[in-house]
Amino acid sequence: MPNDIAVPKTGLGPQSGLGVVISETFPADPRWVRRIIHQTIEELSSIGVGEDDVGTAEIVLAEALNNVVEHAYDDDDTNGQIKLVVKQRPSGLLVEISDKGHPMPNGRAPLGNHPMSEFSNDPMPEGGYGWFLIRELVRDLIYDRRDGQNFLIFRMAIGSAEPSN
Repeated sequence: MPNDIAVPKTGLGPQSGLGVVISETFPADPRWVRRIIHQTIEELSSIGVGEDDVGTAEIVLAEALNNVVEHAYDDDDTNGQIKLVVKQRPSGLLVEISDKGHPMPNGRAPLGNHPMSEFSNDPMPEGGYGWFLIRELVRDLIYDRRDGQNFLIFRMAIGSAEPSN
Protein backbone atom coordinates (compact mmCIF):
# COMPACT_ATOMS: atom_id res chain seq x y z
CA MET A 1 0.00 0.00 0.00
CA PRO A 2 1.46 3.39 -0.90
CA ASN A 3 2.37 5.75 1.90
CA ASP A 4 0.56 8.64 0.25
CA ILE A 5 -3.14 8.82 1.05
CA ALA A 6 -4.94 11.57 -0.84
CA VAL A 7 -6.57 14.28 1.23
CA PRO A 8 -9.47 16.24 -0.28
CA LYS A 9 -8.99 19.91 -0.98
CA THR A 10 -10.66 22.02 1.70
CA GLY A 11 -10.85 25.25 -0.26
CA LEU A 12 -8.59 27.01 2.23
CA GLY A 13 -5.61 28.58 0.53
CA PRO A 14 -2.26 29.44 2.10
CA GLN A 15 -2.36 32.34 4.51
CA SER A 16 0.43 34.58 5.75
CA GLY A 17 2.10 33.21 8.90
CA LEU A 18 -0.18 30.19 8.98
CA GLY A 19 0.33 26.77 7.55
CA VAL A 20 0.88 23.08 8.07
CA VAL A 21 1.78 22.17 11.63
CA ILE A 22 2.22 18.48 10.82
CA SER A 23 1.63 16.21 7.85
CA GLU A 24 2.47 12.55 8.43
CA THR A 25 1.46 9.19 7.01
CA PHE A 26 2.09 6.32 9.42
CA PRO A 27 1.08 2.71 10.16
CA ALA A 28 -2.29 2.14 11.83
CA ASP A 29 -0.66 0.94 15.03
CA PRO A 30 -1.14 2.23 18.62
CA ARG A 31 2.60 2.81 19.03
CA TRP A 32 2.69 4.98 15.94
CA VAL A 33 -0.39 6.88 17.09
CA ARG A 34 1.38 7.71 20.37
CA ARG A 35 4.49 8.79 18.48
CA ILE A 36 2.58 11.06 16.07
CA ILE A 37 0.49 12.60 18.86
CA HIS A 38 3.67 13.34 20.81
CA GLN A 39 5.23 14.92 17.72
CA THR A 40 2.08 16.97 17.09
CA ILE A 41 1.83 18.32 20.64
CA GLU A 42 5.53 19.27 20.52
CA GLU A 43 4.89 21.18 17.29
CA LEU A 44 1.81 22.89 18.73
CA SER A 45 3.77 23.94 21.82
CA SER A 46 6.61 25.27 19.65
CA ILE A 47 4.25 27.59 17.75
CA GLY A 48 2.87 29.02 20.99
CA VAL A 49 -0.35 27.05 21.48
CA GLY A 50 -1.23 27.19 25.19
CA GLU A 51 -0.97 24.18 27.49
CA ASP A 52 -4.75 23.77 27.90
CA ASP A 53 -5.31 23.90 24.14
CA VAL A 54 -2.48 21.43 23.55
CA GLY A 55 -4.18 19.10 26.05
CA THR A 56 -7.47 19.42 24.17
CA ALA A 57 -5.76 18.63 20.87
CA GLU A 58 -4.06 15.62 22.45
CA ILE A 59 -7.38 14.19 23.68
CA VAL A 60 -9.15 14.69 20.35
CA LEU A 61 -6.30 13.28 18.28
CA ALA A 62 -5.90 10.27 20.57
CA GLU A 63 -9.60 9.43 20.36
CA ALA A 64 -9.88 9.93 16.59
CA LEU A 65 -6.63 8.19 15.61
CA ASN A 66 -7.15 5.27 17.99
CA ASN A 67 -10.64 4.79 16.52
CA VAL A 68 -9.02 4.32 13.11
CA VAL A 69 -6.57 1.76 14.53
CA GLU A 70 -9.30 -0.14 16.40
CA HIS A 71 -12.14 -0.03 13.89
CA ALA A 72 -11.02 0.85 10.35
CA TYR A 73 -8.61 -2.01 9.82
CA ASP A 74 -8.85 -5.75 10.52
CA ASP A 75 -6.60 -7.09 13.28
CA ASP A 76 -4.48 -8.98 10.75
CA ASP A 77 -4.04 -5.98 8.41
CA THR A 78 -0.43 -4.91 8.89
CA ASN A 79 -0.46 -2.58 5.88
CA GLY A 80 -3.07 -0.11 7.16
CA GLN A 81 -1.99 3.52 6.97
CA ILE A 82 -3.30 6.74 8.48
CA LYS A 83 -2.60 10.23 7.21
CA LEU A 84 -2.78 13.16 9.63
CA VAL A 85 -2.59 16.77 8.49
CA VAL A 86 -2.94 19.60 10.99
CA LYS A 87 -3.05 23.15 9.63
CA GLN A 88 -3.05 26.38 11.58
CA ARG A 89 -5.76 28.76 10.37
CA PRO A 90 -7.18 32.03 11.75
CA SER A 91 -10.21 30.09 13.02
CA GLY A 92 -8.05 27.50 14.83
CA LEU A 93 -6.58 24.19 13.83
CA LEU A 94 -7.91 22.36 10.80
CA VAL A 95 -7.40 18.60 11.20
CA GLU A 96 -7.66 16.11 8.35
CA ILE A 97 -7.43 12.38 9.06
CA SER A 98 -7.66 9.89 6.21
CA ASP A 99 -7.32 6.14 5.86
CA LYS A 100 -8.23 3.32 3.48
CA GLY A 101 -9.89 1.15 6.12
CA HIS A 102 -13.49 0.09 6.57
CA PRO A 103 -16.14 2.82 6.31
CA MET A 104 -17.85 4.11 9.41
CA PRO A 105 -21.12 2.35 10.27
CA ASN A 106 -24.08 3.76 8.34
CA GLY A 107 -21.67 5.95 6.35
CA ARG A 108 -21.42 8.66 9.00
CA ALA A 109 -19.51 9.59 12.12
CA PRO A 110 -21.22 8.46 15.35
CA LEU A 111 -23.44 11.01 17.09
CA GLY A 112 -21.44 10.88 20.29
CA ASN A 113 -24.26 10.78 22.81
CA HIS A 114 -23.16 11.01 26.41
CA PRO A 115 -22.52 7.41 27.60
CA MET A 116 -24.59 7.94 30.76
CA SER A 117 -27.66 8.61 28.59
CA GLU A 118 -27.21 5.31 26.75
CA PHE A 119 -26.25 3.19 29.77
CA SER A 120 -28.53 4.62 32.44
CA ASN A 121 -28.60 1.27 34.31
CA ASP A 122 -24.81 1.27 34.72
CA PRO A 123 -23.51 3.97 37.09
CA MET A 124 -19.99 3.81 35.58
CA PRO A 125 -20.16 2.64 31.95
CA GLU A 126 -16.92 1.36 30.48
CA GLY A 127 -16.04 3.08 27.21
CA GLY A 128 -18.29 5.01 24.88
CA TYR A 129 -16.79 8.41 25.68
CA GLY A 130 -14.62 8.81 22.57
CA TRP A 131 -17.09 10.26 20.10
CA PHE A 132 -18.80 12.21 22.86
CA LEU A 133 -15.47 13.92 23.65
CA ILE A 134 -14.64 14.48 19.99
CA ARG A 135 -18.03 16.05 19.29
CA GLU A 136 -17.78 18.26 22.41
CA LEU A 137 -14.29 19.54 21.62
CA VAL A 138 -14.37 20.14 17.85
CA ARG A 139 -16.31 22.26 15.40
CA ASP A 140 -17.41 21.68 11.81
CA LEU A 141 -16.89 17.89 11.84
CA ILE A 142 -17.24 16.24 8.44
CA TYR A 143 -16.94 12.56 7.57
CA ASP A 144 -16.79 11.46 3.96
CA ARG A 145 -15.94 8.26 2.14
CA ARG A 146 -14.70 8.55 -1.42
CA ASP A 147 -12.86 6.14 -3.69
CA GLY A 148 -12.29 3.64 -0.86
CA GLN A 149 -10.95 6.25 1.56
CA ASN A 150 -12.32 7.67 4.80
CA PHE A 151 -11.90 11.38 5.45
CA LEU A 152 -12.54 12.92 8.86
CA ILE A 153 -12.11 16.68 8.84
CA PHE A 154 -12.76 19.01 11.74
CA ARG A 155 -11.71 22.28 13.29
CA MET A 156 -10.57 22.96 16.82
CA ALA A 157 -10.99 26.59 17.91
CA ILE A 158 -7.48 26.60 19.32
CA GLY A 159 -5.32 29.68 19.05
CA SER A 160 -8.23 31.64 17.59
CA ALA A 161 -10.53 34.33 18.90
CA GLU A 162 -13.42 31.85 19.08
CA PRO A 163 -13.88 30.05 22.41
CA SER A 164 -13.13 26.33 22.14
CA ASN A 165 -16.32 25.16 23.88
